[in-house]
Amino acid sequence: MLGTRKQFFSRDPGAVTERILDAAEPEFLSRGYAEASTNRVLERFGGSKATLFRHYPTKAHLFVAVIRRIERRVVAAADWAALDTDDPQIWLTNFARIALHASLSDDARFVGRMVVAHGHEFPVLRDTFAAIASEPILSRLTDKLRQWNSEGKLACTDPEADSVRFFDLVTSGWTLRALFGIGPAMTRELAEREPHQAVIVFLQGRIPRNGADGA
Repeated sequence: MLGTRKQFFSRDPGAVTERILDAAEPEFLSRGYAEASTNRVLERFGGSKATLFRHYPTKAHLFVAVIRRIERRVVAAADWAALDTDDPQIWLTNFARIALHASLSDDARFVGRMVVAHGHEFPVLRDTFAAIASEPILSRLTDKLRQWNSEGKLACTDPEADSVRFFDLVTSGWTLRALFGIGPAMTRELAEREPHQAVIVFLQGRIPRNGADGA
């Protein structure tokens, strides 16, 4: 019976990895890192313990791999096609909506909780979050601010710093409230209104005025 079951298992390492992560993700999502059990993961996986630990030698390796996959999924779900415009207000509003939606997704909130809870144990979680999620998104925003500054549309003499300021303006408060379960919940109406308001506040400080440098 066991031999029959094994015939259906792919020998492709990538496919095996995905099956392991499919088994591990609900375990970490439901129990967190400390209470997660590799034995329960093994039961869901259905393969051998040797196979599981050949791909992920420890629970920590498995945990980090799950977090990385979730982060990639959050970034991949973003509708970057909505940024197909060169009007600063429209582009920034669409960007803000994408960023806010991504930051408040169930996946992103889980990653946020895990980084807060275990970042001191696993510095790689912070590095992974920066490399997969934060830096690529901020880089996209920085490039646009740099372009608009050179075209005279906005006064952003430090586009890297301004990209962080804008991103924080849009997401930080809502993300913290979601992580700690305080304050109003995000509604569809707020998801439409808040990004627009954040853009208005940001642009008021970055509209070129009589040669001002926007610092």
